[in-house]
Amino acid sequence: MGELRLYAIGLDEVRSVFGAPQERAGQLRALAERAFTPAPTESRTGLLAKLGPIFRRPPAAQVISPTQPEPRDVDVLLAGAYVPPERTGATWRVLETLVCGLAWSSTRMELTSGSLDDLDFALARGGVPASVGLRHLLDTRVELNLVPVQGLSVGWHPYEKALAMAGAYRAAMPQIKTTEQQEMVAALASWLDGFVPWAQVAANLGRPVPDLIGFWAH
Repeated sequence: MGELRLYAIGLDEVRSVFGAPQERAGQLRALAERAFTPAPTESRTGLLAKLGPIFRRPPAAQVISPTQPEPRDVDVLLAGAYVPPERTGATWRVLETLVCGLAWSSTRMELTSGSLDDLDFALARGGVPASVGLRHLLDTRVELNLVPVQGLSVGWHPYEKALAMAGAYRAAMPQIKTTEQQEMVAALASWLDGFVPWAQVAANLGRPVPDLIGFWAH
């Protein structure tokens, strides 16, 4: 089963993870440590619960999985250093976990390639332009200093387009025929409505307005 994970975070904040200044790198490293090695009694919910803890493995394990992050992967990412091909998958997991921790909010949808196309078709039938469809989101690639990996697509839309998505999806609701798709679109539109208040808080804190970043595991 595929999964689309959406984050409300400024694209510049995502890019700033690579080669972060010393103070910022320290904050991000602490975030990674909290996400990846929680206390045994800590209750974890949301997307971080799905992404971690990922530093924890049996003490006797000898083989390092190419997708299992290690503390060194965090250091390489934050330094903006060269990522060996065999550590690219693990580094993407580190990056997404940091994005999740920094984001104003996140949501997820279970979507295979077929169900993604079906949902986009239903939205188009309801009058949603292809430019704010989910496929277009994922096809608008994020330019990052990290080689893509098979089975993961990462795309983005700027803040203004996230707002346009919310309005277009809500307007399309009466034309969407299946209950499952109606529920998915309603939940997504409601989540996208949060971009306005998040942007207001971001401005007060001196952070960039949130963009829409999508990680699709398929």
